[in-house]
Amino acid sequence: MSDTALRLALREMHGILRRPAVWQVMAVVAAVLAVSGPFGTLASLGLGARLAYWSVVVVVTATSGWLLSLWIDGALRRHGLSSLGRWAQTSPPVAALVLVEVAALNALAFGISPFAAEELASLAFSTVPVALLVTGALTFIPRPPAAPDADDPQPRPPRLLSRLPLDKRGALMSLSVQDHYVEVVTSRGRALLLLRLSDAIAEAEGCAGLQVHRSHWVARDQVRAARREGGRGVLTLSDGREIPVSRTYLGAVKEAGLL
Repeated sequence: MSDTALRLALREMHGILRRPAVWQVMAVVAAVLAVSGPFGTLASLGLGARLAYWSVVVVVTATSGWLLSLWIDGALRRHGLSSLGRWAQTSPPVAALVLVEVAALNALAFGISPFAAEELASLAFSTVPVALLVTGALTFIPRPPAAPDADDPQPRPPRLLSRLPLDKRGALMSLSVQDHYVEVVTSRGRALLLLRLSDAIAEAEGCAGLQVHRSHWVARDQVRAARREGGRGVLTLSDGREIPVSRTYLGAVKEAGLL
């Protein structure tokens, strides 16, 4: 599987795990499971032990399953597969990983053999549907770009944004030539500006990006997948648009770790 897809998945996963809301949701889920005690844990474990057990289960399976799903889905996007096709190929390995992890945790917590057929069948009945739902959500629902950490000092926005209407001033995604104009696409919309692409790129200083074509510039943090098409390349951005990479800029895109 592509190293580029893995790097992109790790980058996106890092951004996800930096969001306090993600950890808050996992904490709430673990607490609810600890109090309700499903799958026999209510009778076999005290409240403190249940909270510890479910916290480990939730954190381990959520983070590993999420990362594996992002990795496989990103690699499959490079081959132009449909959402349904990617989901069909992503779900089985994610379900298998979660099943193995829960079986191993149960062996440590309860001394249950992870190789018992009856135990594995029982676990599969509960873990596989969850894996199908989670991978389906990650595959079919567009993922927004990672939000910056509220505690990090915020850099000054690129000068280019001051040219845009107030309601269009979001995170820069791409710049593209349209006749004598440059189409500026942000997370809040798009606008046409009457200037050269080189000038627009200069005014995008402060946003990490690179020119990938004589007519296109992209923000690096908006790239979600990449694939080769002959001697050229194609980048898929967070909003689903595909930006071509010309032969001239292929080396720079590779050096940036995007292809």
